[in-house]
Amino acid sequence: MNLAHLATLKLAIAILLSACAAIPEIQPQPPGSATEMIADSDPKGDPEDNSEETAPESPQSAEQATKAFPEETLYQLLVADISLIRGQFEPALEKYLQQARETRDMAVITMANRVALHQRDTDALLETALLWVEQMPDQAEAHQAALQAYALQGKPLKALSHAHWLYVYEDDIEAFLAVTAIDEGSKQALIPSLIEAYQNLSLDKDKQPMVKLAQAILFLESGQAATAIETAEQFLESAPGNQRGLLFLAQTLQQQNRMPEALNLLEAALLETPQNRTLRLQYARLLTLTDRAQAIVQFEMLRQKDADNQQVNYLLALLYLNQGTVDPAVELFVEASSDPSIYADAHYHLGSIAERKGFNSSALQHYQQVRSGRNYLAAASRSALLLTQQQGISSARSYLQNLRTEQPSQSPALFQMESNLLISTDRTDQAFNILTHGLQEHPDNPQLLYARSMVSEMQNNYQLVERDLRAILAQDPDNSAALNALGYTMVLHTDRLEEAHRLIKRAYLLNPGEPAILDSMGWVLFVLGHPRQALPYLEKAMGIMEDPEIAAHLGEVLWVLGDRQAAMETWNRGLEQAPDDKNINEAIKRLAGPLITDPMKDSIKDPMKSIDTEAFGIESTPTPIDKPSAE
Repeated sequence: MNLAHLATLKLAIAILLSACAAIPEIQPQPPGSATEMIADSDPKGDPEDNSEETAPESPQSAEQATKAFPEETLYQLLVADISLIRGQFEPALEKYLQQARETRDMAVITMANRVALHQRDTDALLETALLWVEQMPDQAEAHQAALQAYALQGKPLKALSHAHWLYVYEDDIEAFLAVTAIDEGSKQALIPSLIEAYQNLSLDKDKQPMVKLAQAILFLESGQAATAIETAEQFLESAPGNQRGLLFLAQTLQQQNRMPEALNLLEAALLETPQNRTLRLQYARLLTLTDRAQAIVQFEMLRQKDADNQQVNYLLALLYLNQGTVDPAVELFVEASSDPSIYADAHYHLGSIAERKGFNSSALQHYQQVRSGRNYLAAASRSALLLTQQQGISSARSYLQNLRTEQPSQSPALFQMESNLLISTDRTDQAFNILTHGLQEHPDNPQLLYARSMVSEMQNNYQLVERDLRAILAQDPDNSAALNALGYTMVLHTDRLEEAHRLIKRAYLLNPGEPAILDSMGWVLFVLGHPRQALPYLEKAMGIMEDPEIAAHLGEVLWVLGDRQAAMETWNRGLEQAPDDKNINEAIKRLAGPLITDPMKDSIKDPMKSIDTEAFGIESTPTPIDKPSAE
């Protein structure tokens, strides 16, 4: 027990023994315990203060009063405090809540409210918030508590009355608009009533336009983009130059593929208010989608005004990097890394730049600074590969094992990363063992089960492949990747073709745009003897991703259907990516071997068709199809 809690407990006991404390009602402050709040309370305001309130519609301070607590009340509060000190939040909340109901004392009410918030007990939170409003109807904090409670319960119509009060008396626009975000995406049936409720609010003339902006936000959520745009334009007619309205309208226009209008809107606004950084930042961000050179100009303008804004420096660095202007990008990433929130991402890109330049030791140092964030796993993967190259696979494995200890939440992904590293060096037995170890620590983890099923397929252990994939489907029957992998495995290694077809078809219905599933769907239909039905699936898969395995399948179907020229062209496209691909070469040998001697003879790659996507931060290597191989 720390000294503060000990002092509180002693004070509570003293109050309990005296049993005659006169407790003033106070404006609540963050308490350590209910008895501490009571003991430290002082009436707010000077009773001799005769200052007048000039605006009758403004909230008035509650009249201060004092009242004596009976012994039983003090005893119950002491029990609640002791429970709180011991970390027993549920019994503490029960006691505080009961005393809040009985005493209507503000110190007890606010204490119960805060414990309820800590426990995410939304019923108790709402009850105490409404008690708070009942006792202090003219206090902003009370209405904020009620708004929060209704928001957590997903009741925007109930919350609106408190947001309305805050807007009228505190000019709290954020609270007024926040109601539109309550239960976002799940309140479709309530949106018409909420739009009407906003319309019916009683507001002074100068505050009425904000209703239009709230309604525009709700129209957009309900899928009525055109009406949202029209309503936002009406708002801006009443409140020209309003930053919230401009940003909302520009974003909505951009989402509706009306980018020129969005850019013109912000450009015109910036002519009126050229110093508005928020509008210029949004303008610059939209330009990154249409004109990166002009986006750089805008970000440079922002940087000139505030060179220490590391968010701007980071975004500008990304633009320079994507444009292939590396040196200024490096300088800006180094500057941006001084911001803790950007540190990890900046070092990831610095590592990537160093690796591209061949400075692998420097790259490794930067990658190892990435200890969190969206690039954490990518940095860990690059670090492991560089360690393998520089110090050997044992060092890389030790590094990944240490990361699992440091970042337990990332452990499954790091197990899989170590497995992939072992597979890349033809250590499939060790890869299998590390995944099994991972599953011992994370039983039934779907990512590890899937990864082990792929390794088991390499080892020709098809029973374990099926067992692991079915274990995934037992948890998630609609896992399209597992359905597809299981079905495709059956096509390759069993005679259960009808069952395989059912599994793959289900995966296709769940995820019809996935090229691996399209390929499987086409191939199972071909194996079942339906090449014409198979063809459109394989053509669509190849159109999405030119993968050698898809090329092997599509070429064979075309060959069987009699279009041998198209078959050879398809195989050649696949061989351009992987000249030694076993699937394609086996198909050519089996079907066309007597007719040709060099399948690559007429396949000439046009270098002008190759696009350097890496300079734009896009991986140039196609994503491999993640399913069992056809070997």
